[in-house]
Amino acid sequence: MNDYLKTLSTEKNQFLTELRQHAESDNVPILRADAAALMRVLTTLKAPQRILEAGTAVGYSAILMATCCSDVDGKCGVNIDTVELDIDTAAIAKENIKKAGLEKNIRVIVGDAGEVLSCLSGSEVYDMIFVDSAKSQYIEMYDDIKRLLKPGGLLVCDNVIFYGKIFDAPEDAPHKHRTIIANLRAFLEKLTSDDDYTTSVIETGDGMTISVKRKD
Repeated sequence: MNDYLKTLSTEKNQFLTELRQHAESDNVPILRADAAALMRVLTTLKAPQRILEAGTAVGYSAILMATCCSDVDGKCGVNIDTVELDIDTAAIAKENIKKAGLEKNIRVIVGDAGEVLSCLSGSEVYDMIFVDSAKSQYIEMYDDIKRLLKPGGLLVCDNVIFYGKIFDAPEDAPHKHRTIIANLRAFLEKLTSDDDYTTSVIETGDGMTISVKRKD
């Protein structure tokens, strides 16, 4: 079933198709094809003016979201701030963004996502936040994510199933995964029980949460 459904998650943008091929050949983790298809739908529906992304990698998801906010003439109407920890990876992302002609719309910030988000002021609010950084950080960034997301804003978090390891009790998992699993479980429990969000946890990709922040 999954193999067939993957054949339906086709990328229509040639640049993104090539970027995915390069990322996969270099073992760079980016959105899985089915998760990317869902992100296209969500971003198109939301039509955000400002997006915050934690975890740039080579720029694939930022470019994808920006193309979803472009009109028929290709004019992009969104501003994206995306945070990447690794300076060399950030440089590759900047080059890919430039090749896509989106350097005026996408700003790459080099730094630790948790530290960057904590430094953003309350005036730096976003219509949409996409989290795809270190999984153990999700719970640590929770309060800043909530502070930076506008009422009615869309929050999407990737890799929350963590290759299926999230279903193991932390104490039963390999030692190197225990903290990640414990932190991801804490994040999921906090997000799904937060009355300020309406949240769905789905199996698409490596597991995603989709949340809408309650309007004031």
